[in-house]
Amino acid sequence: MRLLEHLVDRLRHALAGRPAPGREPLSPDPLRRARAGALRGVRAGLVQPDQRTCGAATLVVARMLGDLDYAGWIETGEVAGRPRDARTRTRRFADEALATHVRTNRWYDASGSLQVAWPRTLGTAPWALAHDLSVTGGTSPPGTRHRVQAVSPLRRGEAYDDVVAAVALGHAVPLYVGNRSLPRHVVLVVGGDDAALTAYDPATGGRATVTRDAFERGELRVSGWSEPWFAVVPAGRTAH
Repeated sequence: MRLLEHLVDRLRHALAGRPAPGREPLSPDPLRRARAGALRGVRAGLVQPDQRTCGAATLVVARMLGDLDYAGWIETGEVAGRPRDARTRTRRFADEALATHVRTNRWYDASGSLQVAWPRTLGTAPWALAHDLSVTGGTSPPGTRHRVQAVSPLRRGEAYDDVVAAVALGHAVPLYVGNRSLPRHVVLVVGGDDAALTAYDPATGGRATVTRDAFERGELRVSGWSEPWFAVVPAGRTAH
């Protein structure tokens, strides 16, 4: 747990644009390594509670990577000023994912503003996930507007570059994947370079690696899905 706190603390300072105590500011390469280390610390057992909550699970993990107190509470049930949560870590994570799924699919968002509702049986719509990140932040400061970027089969390389650029700036990127007909699953990209992406896969609770070649060819092999469909990235200058 101390390793998790150290890694996420460094990550939070990097995202805020200031060095962690006693450290120099993280450059993009160390930032990717720090996020990969934080993911190793939180990944075990963090599996989506049902077949419809992959998107919600990625939102919970994004918040864990961006919020040390929240990550600590999921891991241990303890947070300053509150009684210890007696549930298991798996149950806390599952309940958070289920509650997040309700929030993203109802008629009003986390701020109380109206949004387009979506049947929970169909998972989480890309625009709803982007809207929730815009309000709550995840690994970005709250209020950072996010957008849905469609991945054209003819321009997958450009989409790949945009995902890598966002991750290099400290943003975890939800990625919708599926077959040739429909998007069917969501993973959270937390690291990447010109060669490959590293993602949290809520279907397994572990990490998935996607090479650039596999991304461009539409042969991802992530939990049985091959095609990249949508990436949810920060809008404007924060994505460049």
